[in-house]
Amino acid sequence: MRGIVVGLVVVVGVVAGGGVATAAEVVSVGGAVGIPASYSAGELAGEGLQRVVAAAVPAVPAGKNTALRVTVRVAGSAHRDVTFALAEVDPAIGGHPAVFRDGQRGVDLTVPGDRNGSRTVTDVRTVTVVVSGAGASDRAVRVTQGRWGVTLPPELIAHLPRRTVTARFGSDAGAQTHTESGPPLALVLLLAGVVPTPDKPVVAVGSDGYGAAVTLAEDYVGGRPLLLSTVEDGKPLALPRLVPLGDLKGGRYVSGVTALAVG
Repeated sequence: MRGIVVGLVVVVGVVAGGGVATAAEVVSVGGAVGIPASYSAGELAGEGLQRVVAAAVPAVPAGKNTALRVTVRVAGSAHRDVTFALAEVDPAIGGHPAVFRDGQRGVDLTVPGDRNGSRTVTDVRTVTVVVSGAGASDRAVRVTQGRWGVTLPPELIAHLPRRTVTARFGSDAGAQTHTESGPPLALVLLLAGVVPTPDKPVVAVGSDGYGAAVTLAEDYVGGRPLLLSTVEDGKPLALPRLVPLGDLKGGRYVSGVTALAVG
C-alpha cells in the first residue's frame, strides 16, 4: 500500500499499474492519525481494516495498551457508516477481522465472521480514526454520552439479570480461564437511559485509568457477548469487569470499571 499525505480530500490518485483513480475509487484515511493517506480501490481490495489503520499510525496517548481505545468509522458513498473497535478487527486481539473486497463500484468492507451483512459498507469513501480520551470516575459506575451522564451504583448493577459464561483468553501470564457472571453491557446502558443500538461504541475505563473500546454490534451481529461481570470465579467483584467474550487476548477485559463513555 502507498500512503499519500493529504490536507484536503484527494480526488485523484495513482492506482497500482499506473492508471488513474476516479473520485469514486479513492478512499481517504484520516482523523486521529499521524500519516493521513489515500488509496485506490485496487490498492485496498484484499487488505484488512486493521492493517490499513495501523499504516496511518493512530495518535494514541502514552500509557499501557492505549491502542485499545481506538475506534474506526468507515463510511460509504450512500452516507452509510459503521463504527468498529480497532481491537475487535485486530487478528491478534479480537480475531474478528473486517476486510476490503472488490465491489460493484469501488471497494466494499465486509466482516466475514458476522451473523449477517449488516456491517457491510459498500463503495467505501472514508476511514476515520477516533481515539477516546475518557477518564476514570470517582463515582462508580458513571455512564456518559456527550455532556449527559448518570451514575449507577455497583450494587444496582450486581442485582440486574445475569448471564454466566466461561471466558478463555491469552495473557502475559499465559492462558486464562475464568467463570464470569453479570448483566449484558446493553442492559446496563439501557438502565442508564442509553438506547443500546448496534452502532454505539463504548469505552470502558477502570479505576486505574486503563480503557478499552467495544461496539454493541460485536454482540448483536458478531455473536460475541459483552458483559459487565459482577462475579468472577464465584467471588463478587467490588467493581464490575468488562468481558468481551471471544477475544483471543485479554487486553479488553477491563477490571474495576468506573466509567462507560458512549460515543
